[in-house]
Amino acid sequence: MQILQERDSFLSNFEVEQHLKNIKRKYNWSFPGDETEQDTESQAQQNHQTDAASRNGTNNKRNVKQKPRFTECGIDLEIITRDVLLMMKNNSSNINNASATPDNAMTNTKFKELMQFLNKYELMKVEKLQIMNYLPRELVILTTLVEECEERFGEEGCEEIIAKIRQLFPVEEEEEEEEEEEEEGVQEDAEMEE
Repeated sequence: MQILQERDSFLSNFEVEQHLKNIKRKYNWSFPGDETEQDTESQAQQNHQTDAASRNGTNNKRNVKQKPRFTECGIDLEIITRDVLLMMKNNSSNINNASATPDNAMTNTKFKELMQFLNKYELMKVEKLQIMNYLPRELVILTTLVEECEERFGEEGCEEIIAKIRQLFPVEEEEEEEEEEEEEGVQEDAEMEE
């Protein structure tokens, strides 16, 4: 196999997810159990049109042209797209990440703002990628993602990065309380061992 064009750029989870969602939209795929805001809106519009048609005495359930489902690219691409999107959805809820509410979710604007903020620091591409994927909210997590973090940026620089992440992606109070309870449990276990 011959490499025609070498790729030396990295993609964050957010960028991969956006790309796969565009492919899904382009080929008009829908996956079981996958309801996005757009799907909900389109279903609401269809229900509204069906209700209006029934009030007018017409029996046409579908007055709207629906884009045909494209399957020429192969079932493999559809399966991979479905599986990766499902995995990303599950991982985002498991990792200490932004909550699923629309206000806290990653958007292009927030992504760009955080990336511009991180460009102020002398971070390697891989370190920026890990920060974007994990959105660390604690100094301990940030130091595991960035090599020699405290020596390179000082404690103030590290706290600025964490503060910016918390500002852009606030965690709901319930999640913060759960984290505090877990930390207290770990501390109590450590005290009992002594």
